[in-house]
Amino acid sequence: MTDLSKIDIASPLRASFVRPRKFKLTGARRAFIRQSAYTAGQLVFPMAVDANIDGAVPVNKMPGMFRYSLDAAVEKARELADLGVGGVYLIGIPAHRDGQASDAASDKGVVADATRRIRAAVGDRLLIVGDSYFGYFTDHQIGGVLDKDGRIDNEGTRAALARIAVAWARAGIDVLCCSTMVDGRVAVMREAMEAEGFDDVLLMGSVKFNSAFFKAGTDFTATGASYGYDKSVYYIEPGNIDDAIRIAQADVEQGAEILNVKPGTPYQDVVRVLKDMFGLPVSAFSISGDYAMVEYGEKNAGLSSAACSDELVKSFRRAGADMVITYWAPLLAKALHQNSHPC
Repeated sequence: MTDLSKIDIASPLRASFVRPRKFKLTGARRAFIRQSAYTAGQLVFPMAVDANIDGAVPVNKMPGMFRYSLDAAVEKARELADLGVGGVYLIGIPAHRDGQASDAASDKGVVADATRRIRAAVGDRLLIVGDSYFGYFTDHQIGGVLDKDGRIDNEGTRAALARIAVAWARAGIDVLCCSTMVDGRVAVMREAMEAEGFDDVLLMGSVKFNSAFFKAGTDFTATGASYGYDKSVYYIEPGNIDDAIRIAQADVEQGAEILNVKPGTPYQDVVRVLKDMFGLPVSAFSISGDYAMVEYGEKNAGLSSAACSDELVKSFRRAGADMVITYWAPLLAKALHQNSHPC
């Protein structure tokens, strides 16, 4: 029997001594303290809808990913809705590109058409998000209307964005991601929609960094031609958190209800700062660079894409993200349905 008289119960060391490993001994104990959990409804799947193809075309740099025709996009949306995935993030690849992004502003354009078709197929089971980045729709694939000197025309771009906002709102979009990084973009899109009576569309502000991780997605978005252009003239420098905060503040003041950090993985500190500062829903985008690295690692270095993607989403949630935009949304949703923990 232990002689209790020999135990110094007043010792500060003994009083503060804890044994965290005790919580790890069984699955039930681990579940008891598990944090940063997520549901399939907090995941959004990026979908490239290509008006130039039939069916689904594989993306070379992103094994397992596809560009979808309009019909194939509807079928994929049905699959996502049945899995309980929260939403779809539409990236449009139009049949015709010009300097004004005319397809994006058309009621018959690829995103407007996809929105109507997906809404008819799945109703409100999916959140439909539209990415209004200008470069997806222009012949020069740069993020704005260009002036005669080849520089971005801020006001000309804002006028085009107003037309895009109204067309997509009319089609039934839930969330409009204002990702063309010109000044005043959120305000003009909000004002244009409200003038037409579209008061219920959520506006997603964009904190978008000039990241090397984007380049893996050029096949996905069919925008490789834009990589001769210096995007530092409109994206945030990777080291500049103050600039990120200023841009987020401007978006919020102009009416943004959600803030999106893109890419999310290298900028999780920004996710946390924006969540703490503004208290709005924050989304983090796990972009093509994440996907390409992990899938390469699974094929060549023994990584598990299921485990790595689960860990990435948990890290975004831990940083403060309410929504995660991820190419692994279907994989993770299936794992959640099976009540499995990939890690």
